[in-house]
Amino acid sequence: MGKQTFNRINKTSKILGVLLLVSFIIFVTATSASAESVDANYQAGYQAGVQQGCIVGYNDGLKDCSAHGQNAVLTKISDPVIKDGWKDNYKTGYKKGYNEGYLASYSKGRFKCLKK
Repeated sequence: MGKQTFNRINKTSKILGVLLLVSFIIFVTATSASAESVDANYQAGYQAGVQQGCIVGYNDGLKDCSAHGQNAVLTKISDPVIKDGWKDNYKTGYKKGYNEGYLASYSKGRFKCLKK
């Protein structure tokens, strides 16, 4: 009798061990796929932000140069337009890209105006 109980416990522990291993593999795979998605959203938002920041910054640089000449007048970068439906990591990338693109293009717009 004692051996039969031991065999049942041994089979049960093997089955539980296999199930635990399978669930661990699924968890690790799902986590890495989720991390790739977050990074892809951030990068897409960053690229879109840089493009929009370049356009707005360049135009603002031209306007400021035309209105104020050589005097530097940029005190605040205009806020980007953020839509409610965007994911949080996309918004974060968009804001960072927008600021970097704006600063780079603002100087280019002012320089082009000053060369005239």
